[in-house]
Amino acid sequence: MNHHLNKIGTICFVLLAFVVSASAQISIKDLKIGGKKPDPKHPPTTTNTGNKTPPIVNKNAGGSGATREEVNSFNRDLQQFVRERMKTVKGGGKGIYLLKNMADQAKRNDYTGCGASETNMRLALDDGAAFAEIVKAKYPNIENPTWTNDPESMVGDWRRATENRNQIMKTCITTRLSVDLESQTRGLEEKLAKFKADPKGGGEWAGFILALHFDEPALLHARLAEKYKDSFAIVGATMPDDSVFGPYDAALKSLVDEAKKHAADWKWHWNDHDAMIETKARSWFARQEPKGRIVKIGMMHSDWQVDSVNGSVPKGRYKRGYVMYRKPGLQQCIVNSFSYEQNYMGGGRYNEMAVTSGLAYALRLQNCN
Repeated sequence: MNHHLNKIGTICFVLLAFVVSASAQISIKDLKIGGKKPDPKHPPTTTNTGNKTPPIVNKNAGGSGATREEVNSFNRDLQQFVRERMKTVKGGGKGIYLLKNMADQAKRNDYTGCGASETNMRLALDDGAAFAEIVKAKYPNIENPTWTNDPESMVGDWRRATENRNQIMKTCITTRLSVDLESQTRGLEEKLAKFKADPKGGGEWAGFILALHFDEPALLHARLAEKYKDSFAIVGATMPDDSVFGPYDAALKSLVDEAKKHAADWKWHWNDHDAMIETKARSWFARQEPKGRIVKIGMMHSDWQVDSVNGSVPKGRYKRGYVMYRKPGLQQCIVNSFSYEQNYMGGGRYNEMAVTSGLAYALRLQNCN
């Protein structure tokens, strides 16, 4: 029995000695099994087998593109660029993202981002030009990676956005003008359809379907051109010629022609007068319609009409009137409304005149008798 235990003890001692000896040869710090610690001044030679962890390839993309290292480096440079622009240029840094957003939307035929102000457009162009120099120097011809679909990794798209910045902005602005005109044209067509369906609809405002200067298309063109001229100038583009207004002009003519057909439907009902308010109205008219000549003027209300909160505390009061006038080139007269308004000041007092007073912008064609 004792002999058997001694034998087992001897075996355990040998095994323990083996484990201690083996642990002396394993160094986690040195990350190798056996041998001595490497000398940093004389590292062991290694053989380059060329083995790398293969990228995760997007088989649907095809072709070759930026490596992971290139994408990471590109994004670090982009972030650094934005930080530096924010420090050195007022509003800088955000322009590069505005430019990229416009480029992405253009690919989807979505131009909602084209409503940027002239200031932001300049920032987009300036930031794009500055970052394009970095891309040209460090990442010429870089393409989107094929191993991911992550939008933030699409470095080729960033490169093209900076390189094509002027064309992107030109297309954006031109499209913005086109969308604006289409929207206004559609508004005229919808107004015409509604008026044809119910010419007498609208109560007091029946027939008031025309806008100020409807009879001067060239003036309307000039005002729209003025609205966009700075945007076109920023990208070095010229405003389109008047042919772009063709659909709008046609829709406006159809609406005016329909208004002329119904000019005999309306009668003049406003024969009350207020000398002070009518004097004001004539001065407003002279500024708004310098080519017009007043035929009639009168008041709809002889007494003040009070606006109130829940029928108790007044907000203000007003009197409305109308003016009929002629303009060169029109057989019919034009009728417009005006309103003289006063704000409630408390204690039963009103101010002299509210800033909302003046002539309206909705017009009606009406026979002059």
